[in-house]
Amino acid sequence: MSYRILLVDPHQATQSISASALAAADYRVAAVSTFEQAKQQVALDCPDLLITAVRLGAFNGLQLVLRVRAECGDLPVIVTGAPTDFTSDIDRYGGRFVAAAPDGGALLERVEELLAGRTPREPDSKRRWLRKRADLPATVQNATATVIELSYEGLRFEVEQPSVAASGALDICLPTLGLAVKATPRWSKPIDDRESWWCGAEIALPNVDDAQSWRRIVDGLN
Repeated sequence: MSYRILLVDPHQATQSISASALAAADYRVAAVSTFEQAKQQVALDCPDLLITAVRLGAFNGLQLVLRVRAECGDLPVIVTGAPTDFTSDIDRYGGRFVAAAPDGGALLERVEELLAGRTPREPDSKRRWLRKRADLPATVQNATATVIELSYEGLRFEVEQPSVAASGALDICLPTLGLAVKATPRWSKPIDDRESWWCGAEIALPNVDDAQSWRRIVDGLN
């Protein structure tokens, strides 16, 4: 199981750089832009590590640190910003400051350092959700597939080409829902007596609004 990281950055450009660098390193990233969105995301699931910008509009990144630790206990925290944004309060609250960089390299180094030796959090059992039968036509990496089940966190699909699930990231299109999502493959196995495979994947939802929309879709299934 890979680590879950909550990334909070109101600036789309730096958020995109950081999120892409973390995802490429096989971290599971939930990227949001505001203090309120971060609170909602933590209500869904506690992360393994928090990365927050110092400046969050009317709020301060350290206010978010206190809020998240009240919900999730003592978790590693990285605070990002311009070099002039550093304050000794970051150290006092147990955070690590990383100056924003164009490639995300320094951020990745600090993430690896803080997560070394820690066990990834299992999602709270109260937040685990039943899978719902779907039987929806789909394409996965442009290959024809059928999505068998949906849940809040992922899906199971059937496909004839097992190599599809070997990709590092999956583009899944659900035409009947008018929806396209990205997902990370987690497992695959052949179906007995058939020339096709079952595959499981975790949905990558970039922000809280997308997560809530996905949940409404799952809730709407019988």
